[in-house]
Amino acid sequence: MKLILTSILMAAALGANAQTLRREITIDSPNGGGPVVLRLSEIEGLDFDVKSATIYVGFFTPPKVTKGADGSISISYQDEDLMLAGQLDDLDGDERADELAFIASDKEYTIDFYAGNEGAIKLGVPTFLGKSRFVYADMMLDDKKAAHPLITALEAPGDSYLYNDVYHHGAAFENMWCGFRVYFDARQNIDIYGKQHPRLELADTHFYTTAEQMKQGYGNDVLWAGNSVGCGSFKGWDGKAPTNIEPVKTRGQRIVASGPVRTIVEVKDIGWNGLNMRQYYTLYDGCRECEVRITFDRRLGDEVFCTGVQKIGASPEGFVHADGLAASWGSDYPEMGNKEQFPPEAVGLAVYVPKQYIHSVTESDLNYLVLLSAKGQTELKYYVVFCADKEQPDDRRNNQRFSHLDAPAGYHSARAWFDALPDWQAYINNKMNGPKVKIK
Repeated sequence: MKLILTSILMAAALGANAQTLRREITIDSPNGGGPVVLRLSEIEGLDFDVKSATIYVGFFTPPKVTKGADGSISISYQDEDLMLAGQLDDLDGDERADELAFIASDKEYTIDFYAGNEGAIKLGVPTFLGKSRFVYADMMLDDKKAAHPLITALEAPGDSYLYNDVYHHGAAFENMWCGFRVYFDARQNIDIYGKQHPRLELADTHFYTTAEQMKQGYGNDVLWAGNSVGCGSFKGWDGKAPTNIEPVKTRGQRIVASGPVRTIVEVKDIGWNGLNMRQYYTLYDGCRECEVRITFDRRLGDEVFCTGVQKIGASPEGFVHADGLAASWGSDYPEMGNKEQFPPEAVGLAVYVPKQYIHSVTESDLNYLVLLSAKGQTELKYYVVFCADKEQPDDRRNNQRFSHLDAPAGYHSARAWFDALPDWQAYINNKMNGPKVKIK
């Protein structure tokens, strides 16, 4: 309530000349809620750079201000939980907000946009409104003093090998159940971090869980990808097998956003087979899957790419379907160089490629693969998801659970994992259409 009062008083102090805009938002979502992203350039009447915003649940009713006979002022509110967490994201690095993102659970919201810092949600500053942080992302250097300083971006010539100069080998990001990292090298593999309990851990373990942390119930890296596609890595295709992203003129990674409701990691490859490419990995609070969006600086021709999931361990189970769903289940050592500390882990992997991007599907000794193409287009998109057998049953309330793939007991067999995926696939198809948002 203090934040609301502060906003009101600051707005009053600024007077009529302050650059502000209020809009009422109505959301019709096929999923009954979930992520909402507003492109600021598409909001009518928003003719200033947004530095902050406040999201109110419902169509906002101003607080009632009563002046007593003794001159005292009392303020009463219609609701005790009026404000919603969200984030303003600068996608292109020009210090100007491009999108406002939040997780919707209701149909009606009021949003105040400010040219100054009056709003509760500020550009570049994660704002939690008294709630816990639900997503996290970082990049770190592996320096000689082992200080591992945080960085937000790294770019280098394509023939520079920086894999061992970046701590945990690339950008890492997580929400309560799922952790990912993308290798800073030609493989650009997606690696995964499984957890026993729903919480954020990467700021503590940095993907390198110690034996003591394991005893305390922390999660860990749960997959050894080797020469496979791992869990949904994006690759080239030479007509017979996946290829790494090389040679390139320039390779880079950047943390675009790091919370509180979503993380976005950009992977950049300039000069790859005549293409300039950017990959965006987006993970939301409340969603188990990671969205992978690939953009190109020109329309594609007949290029074919691939993704998929690896066959895990000595007795893998899995499939790839013509409709773009590939899945696997298996158990293997996640760290071949430290088998004593890290025993075999059972995990379930899945990738879903929407039909408009499917070229064909195939299977190899190592992988279940979906080939992608988008002739005449400049973008590809697919979704990556996994579960870890180590996940413990939990008693989160329904409003704290993921929309899909969130069985309270977890997934502990190939059958349980595979049986859950068709509903998830249908959910993704609906999610791609996005919620219908009316702004007035």
